Amino acid sequence: MRIKRHILMIALPALLIFAAVGFFRHSGNAEEAPKAPPPAVAVDSTKCIARTEYMRANHMKVLHEWRNSSVREGNRVFIASNGSRFQKSLNTCLGCHSTNRLFCFNCHMYANVKPKCWNCHLSPMETP
Repeated sequence: MRIKRHILMIALPALLIFAAVGFFRHSGNAEEAPKAPPPAVAVDSTKCIARTEYMRANHMKVLHEWRNSSVREGNRVFIASNGSRFQKSLNTCLGCHSTNRLFCFNCHMYANVKPKCWNCHLSPMETP
């Protein structure tokens, strides 16, 4: 009985150390997260309201600001930094970006976000 206890006292910690070393050895070698495929952009991106990098990071902020200022304040015209004027409307964006029906969908799926735009607006996926 005493021999079994000694074997157990040696084997159990050795087994735990072996398992921990195996786990930590492989946990740091994970591959990088997959890169997002470049989204299809408008044919003439010079017509966009702002630079691509800004829009990728802030498009929802822009849409929320547009909604609030147009609906609540009646200000329906956006003046870009270059002086161009745009209607504050989701249709302004979809005028160019709806050429690829999956433009919004693919990026939102990759980022694992579920925007509420389509709760009220007709999705480009639903249009003919």
